[in-house]
Amino acid sequence: MFDTRIYEVGENTIIDPAVEICLEHDLKDGRGIFIGRDCVIYPRNRLVLGDMNANPEANMVIGNNVLINAGGYLSGEGGLQIGNFVLIGPNVNILSAGHEFGNPDKPIQKQGLTYGKIIIEDDAWIGAGSVVLQGITIGKGAIVGAGSVVTRNVPPYAIVIGNPARIVKYRNSQEPEKPFKSKGFLERLRSVLFG
Repeated sequence: MFDTRIYEVGENTIIDPAVEICLEHDLKDGRGIFIGRDCVIYPRNRLVLGDMNANPEANMVIGNNVLINAGGYLSGEGGLQIGNFVLIGPNVNILSAGHEFGNPDKPIQKQGLTYGKIIIEDDAWIGAGSVVLQGITIGKGAIVGAGSVVTRNVPPYAIVIGNPARIVKYRNSQEPEKPFKSKGFLERLRSVLFG
């Protein structure tokens, strides 16, 4: 039996009983959590819509054939749309809401929330331990390397890694990967001083 706060669950979808749902003021206004067919959501995931009155864009739509590995935090507070055949690794944080912090004289906790819809297009793969911040679109077929922090949009078929995530290659490119070279401290200093 699925949690009644999930509005729709497609055929052959498996949701572990240890998946947590965080949703307040279930408004029954066409928004909520919708999960397609043939999905698997592993234990210790948290699906968050929070207070549905706080943002009219709060919504979570998960496509078909989506696999969400264990230990993730998926926020639909600002809106979350996940396409078909998406892979989400373990311990991934997808954060469509954040905190205002502009007033240093007021605790951040008291400054309100910010929102930005996240779209993850078909066939994308979000690697283990990655963080996707609010307002981001991850293009079709893109790959986010493990442990990356995505702070800007990822084009279709791009492979991004790092903090902040940066493009290292495109999946549909025939060019071989360039080896990663790290400059030593003295090389960087010379480069800055002498160009």
